[in-house]
Amino acid sequence: LDDRPGHQTQALGLVQALQALKPLQSEEKYLSFNALNLVPNAVLGASLRALNRAKSSTLNPPFPDLVIAMGRRTAPVARWIKRQSGGRTIVVVLGRKAASDPYLVDMSVSCTHFGLYPHARLTELVVPPTQVNGAVMARLKREKQDPMDDIAHPHVVWLLGGPTAQHTMEESFARRMAIDIIEASNKLGAGLAIVTSRRTPHPVIDMLEILAPDAHIHRWQRHNKDNPYLSYLAHADFLVVTGESESMLAEAVATTHPLTIYPLAAKPATIKLKFSGWLRQQAQGSGYLNTVCARILTGGWITPPRNLDTMHKLIEAKGLGCVFNGEINCKPLKKNDETVTLARQILTMLEHRTASGEGQPTP
Repeated sequence: LDDRPGHQTQALGLVQALQALKPLQSEEKYLSFNALNLVPNAVLGASLRALNRAKSSTLNPPFPDLVIAMGRRTAPVARWIKRQSGGRTIVVVLGRKAASDPYLVDMSVSCTHFGLYPHARLTELVVPPTQVNGAVMARLKREKQDPMDDIAHPHVVWLLGGPTAQHTMEESFARRMAIDIIEASNKLGAGLAIVTSRRTPHPVIDMLEILAPDAHIHRWQRHNKDNPYLSYLAHADFLVVTGESESMLAEAVATTHPLTIYPLAAKPATIKLKFSGWLRQQAQGSGYLNTVCARILTGGWITPPRNLDTMHKLIEAKGLGCVFNGEINCKPLKKNDETVTLARQILTMLEHRTASGEGQPTP
């Protein structure tokens, strides 16, 4: 595990799915990194060179049968463990920048909208794993008080993100989005709760307090140890999520509450994004140029741009939610079994490796 909550919930969510299928002894290893973590993984290889040993968990033998790692920075460490085990340890890496190279891990897990170059060890999902599931939601609804007692039922919970490297949230856009969601909630006769995130601009929150004086607004606080975020999910009747956050979308899908996606405005594509998109197109063909482009992509030197519009369309196609069309979606979601299926694949691989005693040395 690294220090990013979005990464942690994906790795731990996959572990939960594995444990639900078969009880396994597990241990969490927390990693901290030095300045070398900026070096591409293709250069770092299977090593601990980018690891801050003094601030990280110890990594001593006996090494495990299985390592699950999320994020680019954790991948060289996971591969180092595989090498130390003589190739016996199965390595599963998750994430857009960690999952590109087919030769250095046993399974790469990514999302379809990342547009990674396909390879035999790549498994693609519509939404990433998460610690949120039906059992967790049911328990929290029983044990935690509804934080939205001050608004009417049913509850529309709006998970509000903010600007990213690819998305903006200008004040004019935020105003229009807020008016859309407020009017749609009123049309439904529902109480509106707005849950902000660390990326939500403070001027936008101030504006919301004026536009929606009757709404319940929860301001994200960095040092709040008792974060009620999951309680909001558990007590929601309908969810609205801004479309730039893969983690929030995955958590919303996992609740099975009716989901409405409100996409943020995209920034103009940078030269780097255009070039990486061109590489992805070239790698799909044949010939010397295509081989070179494919090797650049699988080596992790350049990562194709994520396309969240594709993610939204796939969520709609699988019946997991709807993009905002003027109304709050009220259709119950279909159950998403992607993470359970992934966990079964990993268990099968683990059981085969254990039974045969096979191991693959790490390059």
